[in-house]
Amino acid sequence: MLEDDIKENDNQKDEHGAEQTEKVAKKTPRRRRRPPVKKQAMAGSWPKVAVAAIILCLLFAGLSISMFAGSSTDVTVPLIQDISISDVVESGATITWRTSEPATSQVTACNSDNCTSTKTNESLLLSHTVALTNIQPNTRYQLTISSKNKQGKEAKIKLDLNLNAKTTVVVGSRIGDLAPDFTLPTVGSSALSLSQFRGKLVMVNFFETTCPACEEETAYIQEIYDVWPADKLEILAVSVGQRAQFVQSFLDSRGLTFPTLLDNDEAVKNLYNVSSYPTTFFINSDGIIKIIKSGRFNSSSEIDTILKAL
Repeated sequence: MLEDDIKENDNQKDEHGAEQTEKVAKKTPRRRRRPPVKKQAMAGSWPKVAVAAIILCLLFAGLSISMFAGSSTDVTVPLIQDISISDVVESGATITWRTSEPATSQVTACNSDNCTSTKTNESLLLSHTVALTNIQPNTRYQLTISSKNKQGKEAKIKLDLNLNAKTTVVVGSRIGDLAPDFTLPTVGSSALSLSQFRGKLVMVNFFETTCPACEEETAYIQEIYDVWPADKLEILAVSVGQRAQFVQSFLDSRGLTFPTLLDNDEAVKNLYNVSSYPTTFFINSDGIIKIIKSGRFNSSSEIDTILKAL
């Protein structure tokens, strides 16, 4: 009897334990809370932003290039060369010339009383011919030959004409020739023309910054530039085929202040038939080449002596 009670009690414990186990099994376990995930707001839009940035960079680069290209042509003018005067008669003559690029043709003839202008063609040409008429004999005229390219940039060159003298003016690079006019940008981006200094002496010095002889003579040229009056002498140093920043560094490191022009495409160097550096042309107040110096100067007094002889 006692054994039966013990077994029954054990059975009740087993049933009770089973019920507790079943309740525990049915009880929903508590989930561990995970930290909130941060949303990447830019993840979806990043490709669009990147594409937009690239497009803006390309547009800006294109704008910069076009602005640079436009500015580089601001100072480009046609070169006037091979001028000749023919068919000279008592009251007229024919003026011919060539330009380095297509341009218009115009000649202005002025005497002490008045000026007359003759336009032959507004078309853009490489070879130009102008017939001057109604020119008074035994009268000195100053002729201004001008040609304007399609960008509206105009080159001018001046020469004298006296029909009584029966002389032919030759524009060239030899001694006795009328120095060819040119316009070039300076290191500071402005532009200078040879013809604007008519009436005073001009030194045109062709050089390269990598030329030792050129470097050695710069101090002597600077001395002359500092001593001679500005209304008597102009010095134009022409850097051939070199970039502006290199030329500017060359000038700054040596304290050089005389005007320096950039002949990047070597057009003026070829116009003057320069074959070695340095080469210096001495031009008188009438625009005539009087002396050509090949090689370096040995002193500022050497330059001074040449200038006083012009």
